[in-house]
Parts: sequence; C-alpha cells; structure tokens
Amino acid sequence: MSRSVWPLCAVFILGALPASAWAQNALSALDANDDGAIGRQEAIDGQRKTFEQLDRNSDGQLDKDELAASRVPDDDHASADVRRARRKAIARTFANLDRDASGGVSLAEYQAAMTPYFDALDSNDDGVLDGAELRRAIEDDDTPAN
Repeated sequence: MSRSVWPLCAVFILGALPASAWAQNALSALDANDDGAIGRQEAIDGQRKTFEQLDRNSDGQLDKDELAASRVPDDDHASADVRRARRKAIARTFANLDRDASGGVSLAEYQAAMTPYFDALDSNDDGVLDGAELRRAIEDDDTPAN
C-alpha cells in the first residue's frame, strides 16, 4: 500500500494538530468504551463510519470524486503542476484501494486497506492503540508501504 493512502487511513483526519492533540482527538473520537485506547473493533467501527461519511451518495461504493472530496481542497492559487500532481495522487490512492478494479471501492476493500495500519501502529501487539502509539504514528509517520 502506498504512503498516499495514509491520510485516508486515519479514520479521523486531524493531521494539522500537534501529535499530542491529534492522538487525544483520535482517542476521543474512537474510544467507545472510554478505556483510553482504541481496540480493533473500535477501529473497525471507525472505518465503517468514515466510509459512510465518504460515500456521499450512499451507494456502498466510493468513487474517485468521493475520494477526492475527502482530501484538502485545491488551492485556487496552486500551480497547474501542483493540481495535476494532486489528481495523480488521488488516482493512485483510488487504484490502491480498488483492489478488484471494479471502478468503486467497497467497504470490504476500504477495511482491507486500513487493517494493516492498525497492526503496524500496535507496536506492543496488545490489540489496542493507546495514546503513545498514536502520537508516534504522527510524529514518525511510520506507516506500512506496499
């Protein structure tokens, strides 16, 4: 999986915040049982919720336009090269997510792409992501690559 998928993988896109604030917001957003960590089921539930939010037409598939809408909007002042690079990045991300090349990304494909990130971030293999692991994810951008 390419690094270009990482912004989508974070079920909550808060990258502009400092790592400690991002980690706290991630915990607040996904820690359904208030135990101070994100368990695998909580991550899966967060993936489903994010997918549903991205799927603006509620057809059960993400298309390129829906994926593009989840990204930072194009700056009107960005050069043509920057806008072209952004379009290419979205196309690569979409191709990585659309594993069956059907032209749409299903929830199953989306979750299959996200699961390796949970496993990679769970550095102590305890089945949960705690605040320290989430902070390291942002500070190090230590994500799996395909």
